Amino acid sequence: MKIGTVVEGPADRLLLKAIIAKRFPGEHKYFDLQPADTGASFGRTGTGWKGVRRFCYDIWQSLDTDIAGLIREHQMDLLVIHLDADVACESDLQEDINPPVENIYQPCPPILPTAEKLEEVVAKWLNLDSADKFPPEVIPAIPSQDSENWLFAALFPDDELCRQPDYECIHKGDDRRHPAYLMTLKQYGKILKRKDGEIKKPMKDYRRVSGKVADNWKKVCEFCQQARILNDNLMYLGSDGR
Repeated sequence: MKIGTVVEGPADRLLLKAIIAKRFPGEHKYFDLQPADTGASFGRTGTGWKGVRRFCYDIWQSLDTDIAGLIREHQMDLLVIHLDADVACESDLQEDINPPVENIYQPCPPILPTAEKLEEVVAKWLNLDSADKFPPEVIPAIPSQDSENWLFAALFPDDELCRQPDYECIHKGDDRRHPAYLMTLKQYGKILKRKDGEIKKPMKDYRRVSGKVADNWKKVCEFCQQARILNDNLMYLGSDGR
């Protein structure tokens, strides 16, 4: 398969590639479209959700094409566009979008209404009228609140936190319960690091543990509705449901 990835950062790409490889065994050709690994700056678009937005804008503003044209150009069978659900509260998420998507941040649980609103935002970034206009090769991946929720559930499936009804609603502001924060603690192996009040994601550690997400993907899907949705969409694609 020819697979494109548009993600917030390299660590997210590692996890998604592991999940995809588990679902579709075999040799694949990947197009790491965003972020483009061009050194420390990752090119003009940078990383994070703003990098995803800039890439989407560039497709139709600078490259003078559309998302379907980009897929045809690279002959992609699958294009995964990743965005963490916690960006729903960003005040400038819809900068330059007119009219904006209304009421993005919905009560949680469940997370699905917010995730569906974010898909609509991504569609607007791509100059599409709505998410149902995505080409059939496009699959959104929206972990909630971020991909570390999936990583935590894969590594610590017996932790009581995973079974809480609000597991996908724990925002990074709730430091003591947020899975990414917990994984900076000694009792959780210090998989992530904290520096100057921010959580860092060492790539060497992610390379070591990313396979666990794929190996325990069924458990992740048990705890995370957004993981189940991604899994179902990949299964539908694999069954030639397009």
